Amino acid sequence: MYIMATISTLIAWVVGLLLDAIIDFNPQGFLCFRLLLPILAMGLCILHSIKENKDKRD
Repeated sequence: MYIMATISTLIAWVVGLLLDAIIDFNPQGFLCFRLLLPILAMGLCILHSIKENKDKRD
């Protein structure tokens, strides 16, 4: 699970970095996809892990 969370977070950071570079938005820096996407990816991994643990207990 840790490896999947790490890899998905790194991929999300790269995708966010590319989106920040491609999308022209003024003033610069307010989209911050390179921060938003990794946070969402890690949050989804945590929620998935919690759901798996709950299913195993039941």
